[in-house]
Amino acid sequence: MGERAVSVLGLGWMGAALANTLVREGHDVTVWNRTAHKARPLEGRAHVARTVRAAVEASDVIFVCLLNYEASDELLREADVAAALSGKTLVQFSSGTPARAREAGEWARRHGLSYLDCTMSAGPQHVGSALGTFYYAGALEVFESVREVITPLVGTSTYCGEELGYAAALDFAHLGAFTGLMTVLGSVVALLDAEGVALEDFLPTVSFLDREFLEGVVEAISEERYPSGRAALTTWKAWADQFVSSARDAGVDDGVARLVRDSLAVAVERGHGGEDIYAVFSAFSPSR
Repeated sequence: MGERAVSVLGLGWMGAALANTLVREGHDVTVWNRTAHKARPLEGRAHVARTVRAAVEASDVIFVCLLNYEASDELLREADVAAALSGKTLVQFSSGTPARAREAGEWARRHGLSYLDCTMSAGPQHVGSALGTFYYAGALEVFESVREVITPLVGTSTYCGEELGYAAALDFAHLGAFTGLMTVLGSVVALLDAEGVALEDFLPTVSFLDREFLEGVVEAISEERYPSGRAALTTWKAWADQFVSSARDAGVDDGVARLVRDSLAVAVERGHGGEDIYAVFSAFSPSR
């Protein structure tokens, strides 16, 4: 595989995992992060840009992995940065609705850059391994032009077609089902606890769910131990804001999306913003 010049904007858990994998694969990597200390582990292995424009100018392929499209727009739509992006390929890993993905693609077309929208059925721990799936939407020729760069990032790289909202819709469906399940489990387990019903008596009644998964849920709730390392609850909350917007944009009922978002917001308010999705269970425990 030939070396490519690739820049990564954003070095949260996922962005750092992408950058480290690109370095491992032998690419000429440039990184930028708003808080410079997050780039220190990559010093000596990747170039550390001081500005977004410098990072964009350094490479022909740009990965953006920020909290959401709003954060991405704030950086990329500055006039000097947008000019520097012309003729390059932008791969958007930030969270956004299908409508925002389509709008970003139109903005990219007007500014002369190639564009792919990526959503991830994988966590940072899966990047660089044979596990997980990334979904890409955009022009086929753009996908093919970066295939050798993106293929080693995760177990499966799936091309979803030219409709830019397609990958985002899959993302909201997948994560919506998962966070919805976690929200319901948090509620019913809190009810059992309030009524004095042993969790051990509950597990056999939900045979349609994986036993190991359920045991992990029970352990997290009973010990109030919420592991981190995949995505902070603040990131999940930001995603859930987009989940609500995506439902409204599509003209479907947003009740479930609002329930998920509001439960995550309560857990963040209770001090669990830096922990993982299991911390949503804290939203249903009696407030202290």
